[in-house]
Amino acid sequence: MTKDDFFIGWAETPKKDRRFMLGAALGLIAGGAGLAGLLASAHEPAGAGAWDQGDVRAFAGQLVREPYPALVTHDIDGAPRTAFLVSNSKRGVQGRLRRHAGDAVRVRGTLIARGAHAMIAAIDGDDWIAAAPAPPAPAWPAVDEGPALLTGEILDAKCWFGAMRPGDGRVHKACASLCIRGGLPPAFCARGCGDDADILLFLEADGSAHGQGLLPFVADPVYAMGRIVRVGDVRQFRVSLRDIRRI
Repeated sequence: MTKDDFFIGWAETPKKDRRFMLGAALGLIAGGAGLAGLLASAHEPAGAGAWDQGDVRAFAGQLVREPYPALVTHDIDGAPRTAFLVSNSKRGVQGRLRRHAGDAVRVRGTLIARGAHAMIAAIDGDDWIAAAPAPPAPAWPAVDEGPALLTGEILDAKCWFGAMRPGDGRVHKACASLCIRGGLPPAFCARGCGDDADILLFLEADGSAHGQGLLPFVADPVYAMGRIVRVGDVRQFRVSLRDIRRI
């Protein structure tokens, strides 16, 4: 044994120990970076949805009350678009709608958008909606596209559109359940829930809104049998509760 082999805490660290600890530290750093990259690559992308809560705008259009409140407006990109109406919180605006002489209204809120899907989060207070001139709504009859048996996930549209990133999967189950319980529109994503997913407004077989019985199926892999119906720029998946099965 040489004097360099004997370690004393208050003495200088032997050269070979310094070399070992330096190599080990560099190895741990490199390994940690590699592991972090591997884990990140395995995650699904958060998605391109966006919600700028500081950009309050006025949107003019025709009010749709059922099955979920929505506004058919030209003020998003110049073309007639259906934008669902929601509150800033995890609640719908069903209880905040006031009666108007007509359905032409002006809504103040912030835009939540992901691809062709849009939603307006109404500002707090009573002046979020008022009667106002607006272009007439296009004549959009319900077009039945036929029966469908789809596998996928039931999620809340607000989070997937951009309020949360990501806004799907079992880690999002509690949030999605609260949103749907609060009256936000549920959606069905088939073939995964990425930006190119087929997102459908999820309704009862008769085209009405689902009740609380839908909650046990939210955010779990399911298959559902129903009909696809298109109303303007919104495709609906109309399914009876008894025709939903957890995978």
